Amino acid sequence: MQRIRKRAVNEALVLEALGFVFVSLLIWVNEYLDLPHLVLGAPLTPWRPVEVAIESGFVLLLGAAVTGVSWVTFRRLAYLESLLTLCASCQRVGDEGRWMGFEDFIESRDSTTTTHGMCPDCQTTLGPAFAQAAEAK
Repeated sequence: MQRIRKRAVNEALVLEALGFVFVSLLIWVNEYLDLPHLVLGAPLTPWRPVEVAIESGFVLLLGAAVTGVSWVTFRRLAYLESLLTLCASCQRVGDEGRWMGFEDFIESRDSTTTTHGMCPDCQTTLGPAFAQAAEAK
């Protein structure tokens, strides 16, 4: 699965919010123009601004809730995509059905090269052995 791009997520959330704003505006246009009367010949209904304000307010609240849930869902999906699947035995990385060494994985993702070093704990534990091996050569 392709990684979710931040710009694509933002665009999706904006389009979702604009959809709810459009529905809210459509409610106002329908109430003002009385579209059923104009299009279908239904009986004329009076202008009720309080009713249309309540209806469009509920639509906008629903839109805020849906957009918020979508935002949380995109964040969770991005978190899940950031996880690496490592083989418990050989420590290879699983990526889109392929298994490769960690160094190969890093190079394929970020176009970076890896280097090796030693953390302070390992240097304390293993450092003397490496120093002795270097002196022996």
